Amino acid sequence: MLNSMTRREWMATAAMMAGAAALPRPVSAEGKTKFREIAPWTLYSFDNGLNGPDVPEIGAKAALLKKLGYAGMTDHYGLHRLAQVLEALDKEGLEFASLYWTPKVEDELDPKLRDAITLLRGRRARIEIGFLSKQFKPSDPAADAKAIETIRRVAEWCGDTGPVVSIYPHKGFWTERVEDGVRLARQVGLKTVGTNLNLVHWKWVPELKPLDALLAEAAPHLMLVTINGLDTKNKNAIVSLADGDFDVAPWLAAVKKAGYNGPIGLQCYSIKGPSEDHLKRSMAKWQEIKKQLGV
Repeated sequence: MLNSMTRREWMATAAMMAGAAALPRPVSAEGKTKFREIAPWTLYSFDNGLNGPDVPEIGAKAALLKKLGYAGMTDHYGLHRLAQVLEALDKEGLEFASLYWTPKVEDELDPKLRDAITLLRGRRARIEIGFLSKQFKPSDPAADAKAIETIRRVAEWCGDTGPVVSIYPHKGFWTERVEDGVRLARQVGLKTVGTNLNLVHWKWVPELKPLDALLAEAAPHLMLVTINGLDTKNKNAIVSLADGDFDVAPWLAAVKKAGYNGPIGLQCYSIKGPSEDHLKRSMAKWQEIKKQLGV
């Protein structure tokens, strides 16, 4: 989340942004910036999977992901460490998947987000927007106009060279459902604006329609699908992909059948212990799932 920063944090950020100008930039043969290509069905880790005591700094986090075979990671801490994260991932040849941002839908757009987008220029990353609200209840379309104004401005800042914009459905947020992301993406009407589908938040919110019907509606707008293990005996708590009793493979098979062929994110919120332990086991389970899916 892009929070307000102290003067010291801002000065450190400015220094990092200056250094970020030297980071490798993807270019075509003609010298024009283009998206990095991301292979389909590659697995990213959320940055909350890298909170263990075994990876205390950003370089160690990136090195662990490389070691275990992950494609990259997301980040939700915002501008104050973004340049460091990009540098560490680039060093390991990994991708930056997304910047997670949770503004209130009724608030004015934070101009600091534009600085983050500048650092992400030319990357097929996502600005993932999970809209909160004190004024509007979850999914209330009365806030659509304000949300669309914000989304359009962010998309304008992103331009057509990346990153793209994706709505993040999250239980209890104003954008609580995948249907909210689809509704907003349709109204914005840009190919660079879409939605996520998050397994855990799909499970935590009562269904309005069967999964197949939801996927048929969402498929043209899906930019990322995220998964995790689920302990269905404990209120669908998030666990390692290897530890859950919810069968993720058939769920992903439905996603594949709907036509999705993009990356997959691994949600790790609240998983305790060393990061290498649960990420290694999740990756082993992911390889099993890929074989089942034939991808």
